[in-house]
Order: sequence, then structure tokens, then C-alpha cells
Amino acid sequence: MRSMAKYKFVDFIIALIITTIVVSLLGYVDFITGDISIEILYILCIGLVSWFTNTYVGILCVIEIVFVKISADYYGRLELATNRYLWNSLNYVLVYIVICLLVRNLKKALIS
Repeated sequence: MRSMAKYKFVDFIIALIITTIVVSLLGYVDFITGDISIEILYILCIGLVSWFTNTYVGILCVIEIVFVKISADYYGRLELATNRYLWNSLNYVLVYIVICLLVRNLKKALIS
């Protein structure tokens, strides 16, 4: 909760709104491109959000990205009920969370 004390509530809401807009745009691009993977853009978004805000906003960004990815796949008519898709989705969640936490730890190590 200490890292949350640095940010005012208004800053937190603004960061969350900007993150939601960017993630929504990425989801739209993911929907339009179909099978072309834009994972590097999702990872870049998570890295930037984790670097310039705090861990809580980074984790919320991960949750938003996973929701947007699944929505884009659903509306893109991918078959979601397979074990392979569920396994890949779980891997995405774990990788995104690890990236979020690694970026925060890298920032802390470079600052101190």
C-alpha cells in the first residue's frame, strides 16, 4: 500500500482511464488483424504502464488486456472452448504478470 500513497486518487483514475483507452485500441487492432499476433504491443503497453505508474495499475492493465484479448478472439470467431486456447490464455496471464512485476523491480533497482 506504500506505493499507492505516492499517487493521489485523481492521478490513479487518470492513469486507469488512459490505460483503458490504449488497451481498447489495441484490442480493436487485434480484432481487425485476426491471426496476426500483436503481443509485442500488449507487452509494450504493460511495460510502460508498470514503469510510469504503480503495480496496482499494472495489474489492472494485465486484467484489461486479457479481457480484451479474449473478447477479440471471441468476436473474431476463434474457437474458445478448446483446452489449447485455455492453456494459452493462462500462459498469457502469467507472462504479463511477470513482465509487470519485473518492470517494477527494474525501476526500483535503477532508482535506488
